[in-house]
Amino acid sequence: MNRSRLALGLVTLLMASACGTPVPTTAPEIKTQAPAPATSGPPTSSTPPTTSPAPSPADLSARPLIWFAPLPPMPTGPGRQYIGSEDFMDLFEPGAAWGAASSRIGVFKLYGEWVAYHATPDELRAAVEGIRARGLVLAVEMGPLDPPPECGEGIESFAGIDEGKLISRRLREAGGRLQVIALDEPYYFAHVYAGPNACRWPVERVAQGVAGFVTAMRQEWPEVIVGDTEPTPSPIEFPELAAWLDAYRAATGEPFAFIHLDIDWSRLSWGDLAIDVEREARARGVPFGMIYNGGAAASDTQWSGIAGRRVLMYRTVGGKEDHVLFQSWNDKPDRALPETDPTTFTALVNRYVVDPESLAGQVDRTNLAYATPTGASSTINDMPAHQAVDGDPDTIWNAGAGPPAWIRVDLREPKTIAAIRLLVAQDPAGRTRHVITCQVRSNGKATVLGTLTGTTRDLDTLELKVEPAARCRFVRIETRVSPSWVAWREIEISGS
Repeated sequence: MNRSRLALGLVTLLMASACGTPVPTTAPEIKTQAPAPATSGPPTSSTPPTTSPAPSPADLSARPLIWFAPLPPMPTGPGRQYIGSEDFMDLFEPGAAWGAASSRIGVFKLYGEWVAYHATPDELRAAVEGIRARGLVLAVEMGPLDPPPECGEGIESFAGIDEGKLISRRLREAGGRLQVIALDEPYYFAHVYAGPNACRWPVERVAQGVAGFVTAMRQEWPEVIVGDTEPTPSPIEFPELAAWLDAYRAATGEPFAFIHLDIDWSRLSWGDLAIDVEREARARGVPFGMIYNGGAAASDTQWSGIAGRRVLMYRTVGGKEDHVLFQSWNDKPDRALPETDPTTFTALVNRYVVDPESLAGQVDRTNLAYATPTGASSTINDMPAHQAVDGDPDTIWNAGAGPPAWIRVDLREPKTIAAIRLLVAQDPAGRTRHVITCQVRSNGKATVLGTLTGTTRDLDTLELKVEPAARCRFVRIETRVSPSWVAWREIEISGS
């Protein structure tokens, strides 16, 4: 789903979706072989010609069915300032160091943008052969909708039939077979999304557009299985997603082969929503899946830890997925291999299968602010202050107002502080000024540790070196200048 795709507004927080919009690029030349010339005269044999049996549909019956979708290196651009897993192509080498993990995975999902525009013929052939050699099902994430003249151009999910045919052609040339299509959030981007160039189509029109795409792809691959991925930002609720499942079935005469949720982890109600969608999907005979990743984490270790904790969080609220998807459209993880390194993407898959309780263990204990009590000048319902110290950069404290506004962290006892790092949540970008103070006692004198001033944007990291180190229990960050509502993704405090 790669999915990468974060459109953050701090008034309306939208969760990112799976794949980025394809970069306009000249399609690779597809060479075709001319047919052999016809021969005259009677046939040399009276044996009737034979035809190969049609391939069987992919088997997606395993429970849980594990999907794997690392982000391949692709050109950077707006919305994606990073290149994906550096060792992505190493995954397909014979003997690559993920034998245990690959034996536990059922489906390898490629991004349609990579297949259509960025993979060289040799890279695509290596991927196809490596996936096949490991006995994995090959899936591709695709945007199914054709944009009309008045809307949709440049919007995720509006890649359309022509790109689908290009993906098909390139896979065939590489010796591959498209077994599964994972739709890239058509309901959300055609019906719910309200940003620039939005279509806001009725759900029935979205379903008809997807049905036309499915028909075209079945002409290419009659046995291909089609399912959907959808995000869950507010205001989406389960009745709307249930209605979408029904609309697709009415338009195509068949249910989705699966529905996968790209969760907005910043919503306090995310668990209830996912459980409700799981129930509604099962009632319709549609397998249900959850995507797990580490969001905007700053390191591979943090990314894997957040992804693992999210798996356990869904179990805690009573969820039980049919499909478990480990997928990245983020800067991290940089490395997928080797599986023996606990910080890599393939190691995360192994821990999920072999020792799921270990998924909760990767927390940065050097962060003095982690899971500490917090207070704030104000907050909005879905973005309370404790989300700024929960170790998850996808959850946010939001004051619900512009400056001045503040948040305070209680370290529970006086500790020596050497540095404070702040992960920015801000839209639009602009000039900001933050004053950081410290107290040993709640009613004691406040000491100014420093001021951070400059032009900032969402996902920037600000750091204040405290020199000399200071003894503090309460640390307060007050924003005095900002073009945005005041908010932070994460606050990290390091000791000396």
